[in-house]
Amino acid sequence: MSAAELTRQLYEAYARRDWERAARCLHEDAVLEMPATRERLAGRDGVIGFQRDYPEPWGELAVLRVVDAGDTAAAEVEVVAAEATFRMAAFWRSRDGLLREGVEYWITVGGEEPPPSRRRAPA
Repeated sequence: MSAAELTRQLYEAYARRDWERAARCLHEDAVLEMPATRERLAGRDGVIGFQRDYPEPWGELAVLRVVDAGDTAAAEVEVVAAEATFRMAAFWRSRDGLLREGVEYWITVGGEEPPPSRRRAPA
């Protein structure tokens, strides 16, 4: 299975809270980094445990797109929660037919105002 197919399956499994299916997408030695919070999750169990134990409700997760680049894939994911909408860009590299190295960049949609010099008048 390609890195892109695995990446889509991973986030779709997260959306369903299907931890067993999600685990089948990850290499035993998977590593996931989240630079915004300086978190580094090591091992399949560490990555799945983080997701499984994250406080509910985390909202409705949707995979918006996945880009295939051989053994690397990029995904854009949206989470609509009660208090905000979040977007995430994920990049995964596969090894031995499973996702091995990942990084996720999270933002809050509309969470930051542009500097005054870049603000545009409403259309």
